[in-house]
Amino acid sequence: MSTSMDTLLALAEGRSLLHRIWFLSRGDSSQAASTDNLFMFILWVCIISFVLLLIPIVYFPFKYHRSKQATNYVQSPSHHTLLELAWSVVPLMVMIPIFVWGFDGYVSKLASPADAEEIHIRGQMWNWTPRYRNGAETDLSARITDTETDVPVIYVPAERPVKLIMSSSDVIHSFFVPDFRTKMDVFPNRFTSMWFKPMRESTRGPGGKYIDEDEKSPNFRKPYPGSGHWVFCAEYCGTKHAEMGAWIVVLPRREFEIKIHELATIFPEGTWAQAGKTISTRKGCLQCHSIDGSPNSGPTWKNMYGATHTYTDGSSEVVDFNHLREHILYSQRKIMTGYAGQNMPIFAGQIKDTELDAIIFYIKTLSDKTPQPELDKANQEPDFSQPAQ
Repeated sequence: MSTSMDTLLALAEGRSLLHRIWFLSRGDSSQAASTDNLFMFILWVCIISFVLLLIPIVYFPFKYHRSKQATNYVQSPSHHTLLELAWSVVPLMVMIPIFVWGFDGYVSKLASPADAEEIHIRGQMWNWTPRYRNGAETDLSARITDTETDVPVIYVPAERPVKLIMSSSDVIHSFFVPDFRTKMDVFPNRFTSMWFKPMRESTRGPGGKYIDEDEKSPNFRKPYPGSGHWVFCAEYCGTKHAEMGAWIVVLPRREFEIKIHELATIFPEGTWAQAGKTISTRKGCLQCHSIDGSPNSGPTWKNMYGATHTYTDGSSEVVDFNHLREHILYSQRKIMTGYAGQNMPIFAGQIKDTELDAIIFYIKTLSDKTPQPELDKANQEPDFSQPAQ
């Protein structure tokens, strides 16, 4: 009897071969085990119910075939109180624990501990932007799909509750972390939240890095195995919904504090152009604008500065500093010809002046019409430390 009970508990708690086949790996958050257990319990209820129903479905046609009742045909009863109570009460008794178990898990993922690390997440087509408690944002991007789309890296501390406070700039999104077994819809004009507690630190790759940043490598900016966790958008949100992702890196607590302190500066690399590239990645600009001239959902930044562009109202303008500033802050005032169906976010009130200047300076450096500064002989890199003239 004890062995049978242990087997049932193993099935209910998910410690079965089917669990390992289905999930392939264990969850990496403190709530993941409860979610897995509930899922496996529901799965086994469905399997057992299917078998119990399938047996009479196969057996009864042979047992009660009309040819076998030709000489002693009896009309089936139209009502059977005990049977009807059984097929109503028994499923109800199974559904009640599932509801209580699921509701308790849902509430527990909403009510975060008081000491949780709060990270604000803003979703927009098609990018996630994290913001930490000191106002810092991410500094690194990765490629988690084969489409060469950059997604942000989100840093979280290990073995500490992390509360995500989320909102959307445009349509409904859904922040889904499969390894943590957690997901929450993200809405415009309101906040939603959830929390998780990462149980393991991310594994470092060669050189102590989490992302392969070697431009000569075919896996340029791809995460090293075990270095983090995928994030997906689980609510269809438009053309690049499948590419709207992020990469979560779990850092030791001390390293996490150092990291967000480093991110608090707007110019982590110390140059205008590099800072502009970093900020444009943070703000999701490179999701829609290419920097190499290739087509995308928005106009390419390659040779944009100094070019003459036409707009849907019939006007045309030469792209200069003021033009870029106006179109970044108020993108819907004028729509470039050929991009009428694209809704670029309005950044007025969402971007600092220094950040805006850095992005514009970066766009200028991508144009052949912009005079390039002389190389700094010390490091053989362009010296962009001075503002553009």
